[in-house]
Amino acid sequence: MNNTWRVMTTKSDAEPWWFFEGWKKDIVQEWTFNNRDEATERFLEEMRRLSKSYRKSKSKRLHSIAFWNPGEEFFCEACDDDLQVYYGLIIFEGDQPMEINNKSIIDEIAERIPQE
Repeated sequence: MNNTWRVMTTKSDAEPWWFFEGWKKDIVQEWTFNNRDEATERFLEEMRRLSKSYRKSKSKRLHSIAFWNPGEEFFCEACDDDLQVYYGLIIFEGDQPMEINNKSIIDEIAERIPQE
């Protein structure tokens, strides 16, 4: 079985785990791998990089992490309100968010990112 892994960064008014209709338009950068270890390493590298640039972060189910700076907002005309800008990081295995079971990876994410 040939499997691929993708690591994506997003920029949106929603945290990356929501996957609302049209969420793919929020993808800023994407990497594709044929190797799980390489994809996981890219995911961790991006997590480290983003955690240095943004004051706040949280994760849901480890495969999706939101980063933001309070006050970085944009005005939404449709909802007539200011919305927070979130920078997302997601890892996929095939067409689904990847389940992370490796204890050392879980520990590194938990050490840097609050879990929801």
